[in-house]
Amino acid sequence: MKHLKWRFQQWFRQRLNNWLNKRQPPARQVTLSQKIIYILPSRFGLWYILLLILLYFLGTNYQNNVILLMSYMLVSVLLLALVLAWRNLHNITVSCAPVLSAYATETLMVPVALQTPEPKQQIQCYFHSQQQPSVLADANLHVMVPLLAENRGYYPLPRLTVHSYYPFGLFNCKSMLMLDYHFWVFPKPLPSESVEALAVDRGTKNQIAADYDTIRSYHPGDSLKLMLWKRLARDPDNPVVKHAPSSPVPEPDWITIPTVTGAALEVALSKACYMMLQLEQRSKPYGLRINTKSISPSCGQQHLQRCLRELALC
Repeated sequence: MKHLKWRFQQWFRQRLNNWLNKRQPPARQVTLSQKIIYILPSRFGLWYILLLILLYFLGTNYQNNVILLMSYMLVSVLLLALVLAWRNLHNITVSCAPVLSAYATETLMVPVALQTPEPKQQIQCYFHSQQQPSVLADANLHVMVPLLAENRGYYPLPRLTVHSYYPFGLFNCKSMLMLDYHFWVFPKPLPSESVEALAVDRGTKNQIAADYDTIRSYHPGDSLKLMLWKRLARDPDNPVVKHAPSSPVPEPDWITIPTVTGAALEVALSKACYMMLQLEQRSKPYGLRINTKSISPSCGQQHLQRCLRELALC
């Protein structure tokens, strides 16, 4: 039974998305018009309509003109609320700034801008109905709409719902917009001991290089002040001079993703993500080997983004 219910929900959502895509194809900027504004009675509005029906039947049954007049007045209020709810959303231009990225299980804050020639009231925006909507009180303002990034990958921005219960809470006036943007979800960084081990190993190598790079053989033109005279007295055939240690060039680190699947792959990607962030923070070059693809060692934000995107698509 649960499986049939799940299949029906999936079928209904697919049909609904196809119907919405025909009415409003994905676009970077959308202006709300009559074609894409949908008005449904709220729960309070349904009780209000039920009250109207009861009052009308009560007035007609007992031929009470006062009750009939009251029901007609309440109907006029209902129609007025319907028109005002539509006008409150009509002609709003919705746009979105380019969405960057987030890590898995984090909340991505999406910047959404609503512009309108006249003030609007009680506008709310959300991507999923389970999340707390972001309220926009005035016109020409920006709002940060939360979006939960669950799994790694490259995803299109889900439908943005712009709705309002203005003016009396009788109707839920909404528009479900498909904005033509995508966002990256990188693996969640998982602390690993590999980075500390690499740091210790690199420090040992650099210290050894510094110890053995303080003297060198004498070359014509070297200053006699740098000559080691005591050593020259012991070995006149091999003169040496003091030499300032050169700054060791950091050796690049290679981050290799093992050939695993399932939960083991997710753990390996999370540890690799943590190692990249740590090495990038220390300005150390690093490369990535993943499946049959290899990214040459480098550092910098562009290199980091390229490697993280490869992890997201693995």
